[in-house]
Amino acid sequence: MEETRPTPSGDASLPETGSSRGTISGAAMPVLREIKRWYAYGRWANGHMLAACDTLDSESLRRDVGISFGSVLGTLEHMFGADWIWLERWQGRSPASWPARDTLVTVADFRDAWARLDAERARFLDALDDSQVTQSIRYRNLKGDEFEYPLGQLLFHVSNHATYHRGQVMQLVRQHGGTVKSTDYLYWLPEAG
Repeated sequence: MEETRPTPSGDASLPETGSSRGTISGAAMPVLREIKRWYAYGRWANGHMLAACDTLDSESLRRDVGISFGSVLGTLEHMFGADWIWLERWQGRSPASWPARDTLVTVADFRDAWARLDAERARFLDALDDSQVTQSIRYRNLKGDEFEYPLGQLLFHVSNHATYHRGQVMQLVRQHGGTVKSTDYLYWLPEAG
């Protein structure tokens, strides 16, 4: 039986350091299985996000509204670039720059590029086993600074990063008068089976 340590809320749901298993709703479940579920959810949610972007005209997609990455397309470019660069890092490569800027100029371009990237990432995740989730990944950021984190933490970071920016895109679509569907995780669960 795996030993657990109390969380700040007082329950005993976190595994001891170095474990690749967690406790979810009282039942032990491999962390890798949950990571794969999060990425499946992310593909679904990104599909809804891109469908929402399809409801905007070209001018609305490109309109700089003063957010971090300027526009809807600027935010999509950042999201896609981050997904790409992290997959590279997980595979032992530290790119010195983002993928070619301004090559993805339509929602269809992003949909096609993400489909290829999602397939490559799925192959990467399918090749992992639970023990690899705790292994450290060393990489350099775009400034050349070196960092090292357990792979599992990086996988959760990238999923969380996408959720944050997906929310920004959906809000921009609403502000521009587009149509959105909820991307809440609980809406995905019945579809996931």
